[in-house]
Amino acid sequence: MKKEKMTVRKLQANETKKKIYQCAEELFRQHGFENVTVDDIMNKVGMSKGTFFVHYASRDALLAACITEFVNRADTDYESYLETFPEQTATSDILMAMVGRIADNIIENVGYERIKIAYRIQLEKTFDTGMLLNHDRKIYKTFSSLVNRGMQTGEFRTDIPAESIANHLVMAMRGATYEWCIRYPDFNLKNHLLRHFQILLCGIRKR
Repeated sequence: MKKEKMTVRKLQANETKKKIYQCAEELFRQHGFENVTVDDIMNKVGMSKGTFFVHYASRDALLAACITEFVNRADTDYESYLETFPEQTATSDILMAMVGRIADNIIENVGYERIKIAYRIQLEKTFDTGMLLNHDRKIYKTFSSLVNRGMQTGEFRTDIPAESIANHLVMAMRGATYEWCIRYPDFNLKNHLLRHFQILLCGIRKR
């Protein structure tokens, strides 16, 4: 009986946490991350402010959870996108198409506001966002898989490990995105990323 009660309690707690998350996401979309307080969220949820801190250590912890969820969905989408290319497509062409899709996603779906918050949380270390930098992230594995493909088909040089190249490609993308943030809105992220990757690909193509 005790075990059953604990299970019901846990289910209720999960539902409450889910409701907080969903209400927060709705408010963030309407008003922007920086303009929504814990009080605003819990007023919409219809529960006490104390309930919020049972499930999230801080507002930044909730923001990090939102960003993490969004990143996971995006990474999965990129994996699915790869499956749309014909088998004979050159790896360089797939990489450039991927970069374009990622740039579009950052600009249109993630947005300047989310990216700015993600960088702020990471710089201030107000909450652990290690997963965004984790080399086990799907985006690292996706790039690594593509580089390996290019090596196996003889398109890319093989004297540098694929994982190392993939890490540098992701770092280059992150750097361009940071540049977008500090020069927003006078910086065309997609154009710069595509040009940057054209240069990077020159360095890894087999001569």
